[in-house]
Amino acid sequence: MAGLIPPAVLEQIRSASDIVEIIGSYVPLKRAGTNFVGLCPFHKEKSPSFNVNPGRQIFHCFGCHKGGDVFTFVKEYENIGFMDSVRRLAERAKIVLDFENVPGQQEARHVKDTLLQIHEQITQRWQTALANDANGQIARDYLAKRGVSEDAIKLFRLGYAPDAWDDTVNWARSKHFDVPLVEQAGLILKKESGGHYDRFRGRLMFPICDEQGRVIAFSGRILSGDEKTAKYVNSPETPIFTKGKVFFGLDKSKRALLDSKFAVVCEGQLDLIACFMAGINNIVAPQGTALTADHARILKRYVDEVVLCFDSDNAGQNATVRSLDSLLTAGLSIRVATVPPPHDPDSYIKENGAGGFQDLIQRAEGFF
Repeated sequence: MAGLIPPAVLEQIRSASDIVEIIGSYVPLKRAGTNFVGLCPFHKEKSPSFNVNPGRQIFHCFGCHKGGDVFTFVKEYENIGFMDSVRRLAERAKIVLDFENVPGQQEARHVKDTLLQIHEQITQRWQTALANDANGQIARDYLAKRGVSEDAIKLFRLGYAPDAWDDTVNWARSKHFDVPLVEQAGLILKKESGGHYDRFRGRLMFPICDEQGRVIAFSGRILSGDEKTAKYVNSPETPIFTKGKVFFGLDKSKRALLDSKFAVVCEGQLDLIACFMAGINNIVAPQGTALTADHARILKRYVDEVVLCFDSDNAGQNATVRSLDSLLTAGLSIRVATVPPPHDPDSYIKENGAGGFQDLIQRAEGFF
């Protein structure tokens, strides 16, 4: 596979990717003389034996003996192939790979890069609205009532979309983004009479990230309104977002999945956030309750076992049954954690603590 990329291009990417900076974005490092040290991310240890040498641009662990260059680290840490590690580092360094440098792919890449930029900037806009806008008080009150901490709000980058028809439309124009591209991003919709209006209005916003932690979509929860209004509005599928191939929270939980060797799968964003902040880090949530074959294949890259922890209502139980075929086909073993009615994972943790929920997961029985 490495033969697809000329050695000179690999060297260019390697030179543009400072190993201390790259590894430091994953693992806390401290300077020790001319090198940097930290706790090894590949095995459990209490004293640091993980060593990064900036002069030679390599890493080595004296405990588990893993080592290599920046490509090796990204490949091992992210649990991806060599070519994917090259692509990720090339993207980060803004280096176009020769075999991707054809007219159609160049244009598609430009669209994707711009969509990622739009998503990142609107995330920041909504974070600011949640933190500071007077109209964001309704969202702040809701989060306080649900017991979502400031740390969780920052970690998951929660935001508030103002309750206006044209806030995002005006924001996009002020940032000089191409309006049709903002529409392609799924953030605004076209009016029949002409012009555009906001898709997300007066909602608590949950950014959905890819495995690299880049915002690629949103889920917005209603905070007030009549019963006919959908509780959640989600981004449509776009060139950077395919619903059936993305887990909420995977960018934050992937290391814990590899370490624990099993994944807890829950239904909603708030359930996942409650579990994650309670120390149950090996957890993901599909976008909606349906687990697809693609979801199952993604999980299989990280774990061999799945614990389904959907809500105790009929919809949650039906989702458990619907997930069965995809998970079995991917070669995953399945257990089911039953949350006693009327609880969901969030409310169960609030009433019984993190230890009580951990116990529920440990006691989960095989599906059959």
